[in-house]
Amino acid sequence: MRVKSFGNTGLMVSEIGFGCSRIGGILSQNGTGNDTIKVLQTALSEGITFYDTADMYSQGESETLLGKAFSDRRDRVIIATKGGYCLPSQRKLIARIKPLVRPIANMLGIKRQNLPSGISGSLSQDFSSDYLVNALEASLRRLKTDYIDLYQLHSPPKDIITGGAYIEILESMKKQGKIRFYGIAADCIEDAALALAHPGISSVQMPFGLLDKEALQSVFTAAEKKGAAVIARGCFGGSLLKESLTELELKALTEKWPRILEYRKIAKLHTRPVLEMALQFSMRVPEITVNLLGMRTTDHISLNLKYAEAASLNEEEYAQLLAV
Repeated sequence: MRVKSFGNTGLMVSEIGFGCSRIGGILSQNGTGNDTIKVLQTALSEGITFYDTADMYSQGESETLLGKAFSDRRDRVIIATKGGYCLPSQRKLIARIKPLVRPIANMLGIKRQNLPSGISGSLSQDFSSDYLVNALEASLRRLKTDYIDLYQLHSPPKDIITGGAYIEILESMKKQGKIRFYGIAADCIEDAALALAHPGISSVQMPFGLLDKEALQSVFTAAEKKGAAVIARGCFGGSLLKESLTELELKALTEKWPRILEYRKIAKLHTRPVLEMALQFSMRVPEITVNLLGMRTTDHISLNLKYAEAASLNEEEYAQLLAV
């Protein structure tokens, strides 16, 4: 596993990061919490040192599992978490009854997409100083640590990003040693560009990949000039690049379906899996520090590392993908 400098922070991180949004959920299909802990520890043994989570992921259980997995090897991992979302009462209730409900949900084969919207409740956001202080303290407890390497605001709206009122409290947390660095996990490339205007921002996280190539012309140059790290997520297009999806299914799921079919043709021409080409496309961008990949099982780790260790794209392959 190659390691890279995390912007100007002095941190060194693995080029592949472990996206923790789906570990520990009530409908988790990978067994018990101990199974997930073993998956996380296996990832570390394979050289993955960057773990990205959030206080809202699986009602806080994602952070809890990370804390259990790495409490005795904290100095070997870089933990990035996020704050700013408020859990509705429904999700707080789910967090309390999860140990009882999960076995039943798995036995019945209930899928996440089949859950009624009312069960999850609507999310709200709060980026006030008081809320962020409390959110950080709760994350520290769940993660079983006295510091967080990277604390990110979770999908703040444009007016919050540009206003910059959060900088003062984040700087205070940093001076107290509770966070080492802070950044913005943005919903879109435009928001990531706005975040880079603030001097204290050490990183931006944003969608990037074959289906989100716009950043090549904007954010990357600004991040490099600032010395900020770039965390890219979604290089597999939110599973849209999976070859198991039929053309009919793609047409129903995304307006970008013609592009996906073109990528399949290119991958077939060069006898590569589409997902391998997608990851190698993102890894070819030098300004990207970490590519986040969602993983829940050791099979996911093995397959993603196989894609990462494949031959880099040659000039012809890269040009063809870029032209779509």
